[in-house]
Amino acid sequence: MNAISENRVESEPGVFLIANRQVIPLVKPVTTVGRLFGNDIVFHEEFLSRHHAEIAQEDGKFVLYDNNSTSGTYVNGKKVERCVLNSGDLISFANINLMFVNNNVNIQVRSTGTTQSLRTQPEV
Repeated sequence: MNAISENRVESEPGVFLIANRQVIPLVKPVTTVGRLFGNDIVFHEEFLSRHHAEIAQEDGKFVLYDNNSTSGTYVNGKKVERCVLNSGDLISFANINLMFVNNNVNIQVRSTGTTQSLRTQPEV
């Protein structure tokens, strides 16, 4: 899995996705994800839709939108159409797994403690 990112203009330092040890900065007001080269982040996976999803900066938050993709968009294992992202959230597009990281101090303080635990079952 190789991601191609065409992000160029920096607007929010310290906000990025991690995919297979690759850091992909989110530096545009809207970052698109999909299989076609016109997207900001391109994954060459047949199960990914051509224009699968987008991450938009809205009122100091990062919001993930599914673009009616065929295989769906998931955050922390739950299917979503729209989701406000918190640092540490795990995003899945088809068979592609990413982690959203927000090291921006101004935003990080507001979201501290809001990301849900990734455990699905309590330990015995």
